[in-house]
Amino acid sequence: MISLEGDVLRVGGPMRLPEAAALRDAGLGLLKAARCIDLSAVTEVDSSAIAVLLAWERAGGNGSALPVNGAPEGLTSLARLYEVSSFCGLEAVTL
Repeated sequence: MISLEGDVLRVGGPMRLPEAAALRDAGLGLLKAARCIDLSAVTEVDSSAIAVLLAWERAGGNGSALPVNGAPEGLTSLARLYEVSSFCGLEAVTL
């Protein structure tokens, strides 16, 4: 599930490989009006969630990623492992 509520791009449910392409494409259609991304309703993630966030960041074209709120711990752990936290709107956290 993905929606734009005001200027918040909200994502819910799983963000895994089976959902990745649909989430990426739906988000690209809503991204221009968003000022932040809310992942607090995301239930499952795998590494494809990072790819979705990076695709949205590249498409944003403003030189910085939209801030991400409510990211699941599994997603922030993957972003730290891949050293891409700052590229996909997640805060860089020292391990």
